[in-house]
Amino acid sequence: MADELLVFEQTIEALFLRALHGRLTPGCKERLRKEGLDVDQKLRPAYAFASWMAYLRIASEELFPQDSLGQGTFKLGEAYIEGFRETMLGRAVLSLLRVLGPRRTLMRATQNFRAGNNYTESKLTELGPTQFELWMNEVGDYPAFTAGIIHAGLRVAGAQNVTIETSGYDGHGCTYRINWNEASVSSGVAGSGDSKAARRSGSISSL
Repeated sequence: MADELLVFEQTIEALFLRALHGRLTPGCKERLRKEGLDVDQKLRPAYAFASWMAYLRIASEELFPQDSLGQGTFKLGEAYIEGFRETMLGRAVLSLLRVLGPRRTLMRATQNFRAGNNYTESKLTELGPTQFELWMNEVGDYPAFTAGIIHAGLRVAGAQNVTIETSGYDGHGCTYRINWNEASVSSGVAGSGDSKAARRSGSISSL
């Protein structure tokens, strides 16, 4: 793992410039600027992991004030996939997920996440045909954000009724216990603010 944890420009672009475009209030933008992210200026090539955590907290507090940080960051994780598919890299990656299916998508977790940072490591344990445990090394202060990405990514890959439970979170790494039903076609990606769609597609607990 890299000595300095960095989140790459394309990750910031996917969430803040694509998924959340038009949704960030002037107040939210000002809070982000104070933490080092100016969404109205050219992005830097990379951002410190601690800063990325601050950006997620601010976005969750501003966009989902009625939710807990766990619930809000989970929605941001789902929104991230929406924004990611609007990027050139995202279109290629998500098209591949549809071909691979849910199981092989999870097997590529390290590679998929490393497209947006320099630190992700993962370990996958198969418990059954559609039941897995995925350990990830650095999920920061908001493990629910990563859960939201996994949830939406698996739906793109063709899974239905996805459920995710978290365990063993120690402030760095976290284990996600994942279940789903197979589907013959992709059910799409839930909107970041579409709670009804999220309830239809699955759930997350232990956040």
